[in-house]
Amino acid sequence: MKHVILLSLLFLVSCYYEEEKSIVINLDDRMESIQYSQFAKSLDYIKLEDDSCLISEIERIYIDGDTICLLDRKKGGIFVYTSQGKLVSNINYYGKGPQEFSDVSAFSIDPHLNQICVYDMSSMKIKKYSYDGQFIKSYDTDVYVWDFAVLKDERNLFVHPYYARKVKYGIWMTDSLNNILKDFPLDIPEDDQFVFFNTHFNRRGDELFYYDRIYDRMMYMTSDTLYTLYSFDLKQRLSDELRAKDPATYRWENFAMMWNFSMSEDCLLMNYYYYEQENPYRWVFLNRKTNQLITSEYLVNDIDSIQSESRSVFYLNDKLWCRVVDSDKNEDCDILLQLIHL
Repeated sequence: MKHVILLSLLFLVSCYYEEEKSIVINLDDRMESIQYSQFAKSLDYIKLEDDSCLISEIERIYIDGDTICLLDRKKGGIFVYTSQGKLVSNINYYGKGPQEFSDVSAFSIDPHLNQICVYDMSSMKIKKYSYDGQFIKSYDTDVYVWDFAVLKDERNLFVHPYYARKVKYGIWMTDSLNNILKDFPLDIPEDDQFVFFNTHFNRRGDELFYYDRIYDRMMYMTSDTLYTLYSFDLKQRLSDELRAKDPATYRWENFAMMWNFSMSEDCLLMNYYYYEQENPYRWVFLNRKTNQLITSEYLVNDIDSIQSESRSVFYLNDKLWCRVVDSDKNEDCDILLQLIHL
């Protein structure tokens, strides 16, 4: 009987932990285009009100039920909209006051409490606001991070994915009192000096898909688990030898870094920044069912006639991504979101 139970447990574990797959990516081996119809079922559009023309470029988008929260890449702050595109609030409380922030160093939402969460590195505080822009509370933190997610019971999952001599680095989880609840094992070389920003993870409830730029691998994370889903043999990866050197001492050419990605049950879409190319962005599409991989300079909407040149496709959930339609195609400052149904 014990053997039967043990075999059953092993079967369940093997089903839950998807076997790591190593996949070759050569950004020079590219097709004419990647088309929406290869992964999308239909498209919808939402026009987001921006009468004051405050949004320069969208850096991140979250969706929580019928609420859309986005972060402006410059100083516009955080904008909250209904699913019909009506502006609910603009949290741009820049300042030194107790309810203000000097900078939005990182931004998350707490979907369990319907709150906006702002990490302000200069004050070392996390400040929380309701979706309608009301200040809720602020608490101190003693960490320097690049990104974070707020999980159930106000636990904070912090990401600082490169070696730092004087501050904590890696991936770890704390409560709101800064007590460390979990340190996730992440092999980070101390001599790696190259740093690259932009998308770090996709969030699915309290699960995250994290892209490790040091080793080019896609990892799956929960509050107590971290493991590799895919390892990518990126032919344009920056060599370990150059990574150990001061980036100011070598030419930035002929290597690439992952810029943005969106995951779903059936596929994975990534965009890499390829240094010193005339068109530096390369789209990479992976069919997760067949492991077929396509690389191209162009991501083309072949479902309807509305094209976009945006280099980011934002993950909203497993069945919904979105892309911003170029602002010069609109008659006003309103933002047109292209919703991609999978």
